[in-house]
Amino acid sequence: MTLPELHASLWDHLRLGASPTRSPFTIWQLATCGLDGAPQLRSIVLREADQAAGTLVFHTDRRSPKLAELAADSRVAMLGLDLDLHLQLRLNGRAQPVPDSARVQRMWSGARPHTLILYQTPHAPGTVIARPQDGQVQSQPDTDGFENFTLVEVVLEAIDYLDLSPGRHRRARFRRDAGAWQGQWIAP
Repeated sequence: MTLPELHASLWDHLRLGASPTRSPFTIWQLATCGLDGAPQLRSIVLREADQAAGTLVFHTDRRSPKLAELAADSRVAMLGLDLDLHLQLRLNGRAQPVPDSARVQRMWSGARPHTLILYQTPHAPGTVIARPQDGQVQSQPDTDGFENFTLVEVVLEAIDYLDLSPGRHRRARFRRDAGAWQGQWIAP
């Protein structure tokens, strides 16, 4: 496979991960720099992958500490792994909330009800509570949760591909320079 073919294949994996069909690249590990300077890591669900723009999108609770972290330092790293294909993808980029309210509303309107209920919880993520049930949605919530919902867009700067197949480890790195992706093979 050539580097351009590999790059196109990687975006196929990203688009599938963002589709309603679950794939190994649906759930990612997202790393940010905490406000105290320590790395912070959490799982996110990929919601959009746009090859032409070089962007990925996930949604999160507006009250989440990760938004304050991104406001202070927009750099992120992401990690996805497909154990069946022996494929690891590491991504680097810059993330920020999507300011387009119509785009946010479209994502909200297209989301599944069991996902949206997460935004109706009475407390911000990470809030100390006395009992687990204190963090659950009440039977008659006061809100639909939209005010807590936000999209985050990651503008990718680098994609690191690692094929961990037995007997043939291969690795490539793609970097975006002036809007164009440049790839090179690198040692695993």
